[in-house]
Amino acid sequence: MKKLLFLLTLVLIMLSSIVAGTLAMYTVSIDNLAEGSVVAKEFIFVGEGTDTFQQGLKIAPSETTQWQFKVKNYENNIVSETDMYYKLTFNVQAVSGKKAIEPLKVTVKDSKGNALNSVTGVGSFAVVGLFPLAVNGQEQNYLVEISWPDEGASDVKYSGGNYGTKINVDAVASQSPFSAVDPGDPSQGVDVRYETTTPWQNGQSGIYQYNYKVTITNNTSEPINNWSIGFFLPTDKLTEVWSNAKLVSDSPPGYYKFINPGYNNQATDNILPGQSVSFGGPAKGMGTEAIQTISVGGSNISDITNVDLTCQFGMAP
Repeated sequence: MKKLLFLLTLVLIMLSSIVAGTLAMYTVSIDNLAEGSVVAKEFIFVGEGTDTFQQGLKIAPSETTQWQFKVKNYENNIVSETDMYYKLTFNVQAVSGKKAIEPLKVTVKDSKGNALNSVTGVGSFAVVGLFPLAVNGQEQNYLVEISWPDEGASDVKYSGGNYGTKINVDAVASQSPFSAVDPGDPSQGVDVRYETTTPWQNGQSGIYQYNYKVTITNNTSEPINNWSIGFFLPTDKLTEVWSNAKLVSDSPPGYYKFINPGYNNQATDNILPGQSVSFGGPAKGMGTEAIQTISVGGSNISDITNVDLTCQFGMAP
């Protein structure tokens, strides 16, 4: 049976505002407030498609709030007909035009309350699972816990409209384990890593700047010849690339396409099995946004959109 890949996307957007004026009482509110802790959304892995929604929450220093969702391999009487492996990737980043609420800790727990993974401030991590083949449909519940530790007087710096945190949750399902690499399908073994440095403010323009680095790793048994990569970056602006790549497109707004440098050198123009290529340069913005809608291509393969993305923000220059 032809391998099926299913992609569903969940976006939890946090927008900050102040509802009380003192440090002891103020609360960062997130639009579209939810009524308590409920199952807010279901990922159903029996068909192909995408999905987006907003879940409302509110949180203040020293508080913890929770949000639940469910992963299923059935809908009504339709049940997946194979083993179903899935991966949930959590990207925690600043809302566009704002700075992240750095003390926030995002933890994902299973239905028994066991912590599976977490990140503080900004960053990304993944959680994997499996629905074995069975006659009856199956489901798994997850809990997203967002906590704001009490850091005393330092919390007051977040008491304005300039701070907000966003959590993007991408869900992908496949009939093959995500830990295995299928040599016949390069999309099962391409990793992309996006790194940014701590931003600094230009003394003349007042614009914040940072340096970025993109690394593409080929985990398959086949080379990616004459590689290219395209992706969206909603607000930050990549201004140029220093070496090891060429920036050939920055339109439409927010879209960037890079191609190999054309050095006639196998180590830079192709990505050999088990090898990586990296490139980078200067950018404008805070450097806390994840790249999105990634596509890796080559002269010998079709464009690959199912990649493993890792983001690391605010690294030392």
